[in-house]
Amino acid sequence: MPSIFLPISNLLRRRKRDALLAQAASWTPAPAILLKSTVVPKDALAEGTTFQEQQVEAAFSFTLDGTYFGGYARSVAMSDSEAHRALRLIPEDTPITIRYNPANPDQAIALPTDNPTFPFPLWPV
Repeated sequence: MPSIFLPISNLLRRRKRDALLAQAASWTPAPAILLKSTVVPKDALAEGTTFQEQQVEAAFSFTLDGTYFGGYARSVAMSDSEAHRALRLIPEDTPITIRYNPANPDQAIALPTDNPTFPFPLWPV
């Protein structure tokens, strides 16, 4: 995509993300567990300094009426060394609180306000 379109694309993504976060605040909370976590390049919308170019991304899983659902949680932007240290703080099966859309449980998000004791700050995807 030509670089002239990136600011417009990011603006549209930010609006969509902000609308999702506003909706998610009223969704049903549920307990989940973390699965595999990895260090990934920082999302273009995540704020951070020049040296904070990475995020920790952790898959999560939760069950509803015997059916498994999942999603991803991300950290705030971190430096590479910070992100790799943070990985060690969240082994598989670490509990996390998520919110899911009751009309579509495939839409799930981990909000920082629901996880104040998580080992590092979450960035809601």
